[in-house]
Amino acid sequence: MTIRTDRLTESIRTIAIDEILSFSRDFEHHHWIISVLDVVISSDKSYADIMVHGQWDDKELTQFLAPIAGIIHTRISRDLGLRRTPRIRFRVAKNINQAADILSVINQLDLQYGLSKQD
Repeated sequence: MTIRTDRLTESIRTIAIDEILSFSRDFEHHHWIISVLDVVISSDKSYADIMVHGQWDDKELTQFLAPIAGIIHTRISRDLGLRRTPRIRFRVAKNINQAADILSVINQLDLQYGLSKQD
């Protein structure tokens, strides 16, 4: 990847995280914690796949997030001033084993340090 693509990837990731966070606060859902694991931009920059993972049901996660794809696309176009803005697609991350599951990390820290114990 080039430096320009790396910067675009990080900018899309930052914008996507912000929009997903505000969207998930506004609507009641059963995905609990939604993680953005990666952003993959096509070689011709026509689309960007945002790899997401939810705590419970990943099958419905992409459908839940689909309404904000246009919002993210518009914000990227406005904030970054690109000639051609990549189309946004949400995909369920396939390499979940390599990514750290935040809930399991929290549980490990809780067990290790006894954070939830009542004194």
